[in-house]
Amino acid sequence: MTDDVASQVIKAEQERIHCLLEVDRDTYDRLHAAEYRLCNPTGTVWTKAEYLDLLTTGRVAYRELELIGDVDAIVGTDVVVLRYRCAIELTVDGADIPRHEAWHTDVYTDAGGTWRCAWSQATGMMDLPSAAP
Repeated sequence: MTDDVASQVIKAEQERIHCLLEVDRDTYDRLHAAEYRLCNPTGTVWTKAEYLDLLTTGRVAYRELELIGDVDAIVGTDVVVLRYRCAIELTVDGADIPRHEAWHTDVYTDAGGTWRCAWSQATGMMDLPSAAP
């Protein structure tokens, strides 16, 4: 049962990523809970409506958004937490953000048999200089 739920939510996350690339409003609405919040790598938090507005106006435009490697899942009774690495390339307010990797953590809740993303956290990964010997 746990593996089935994890697979179902991972599939929903893959569909959600695709809808962000394609700016598919119907899929976006179906897969995001009303209380959805995204905390992006700058620390800014967007509501479901704010994020959709940014996507539909082109202020945020993904050129690449792709899962890298496996997706880890913690499955509860009515909550699933996903964690994975993602490659991202996008434009924000006209500024090109070059391809980089980020960790994503997404919390899904069960809304009467439909899993919807309630919270997303994206954390950018940086290459730090090596420490001096």
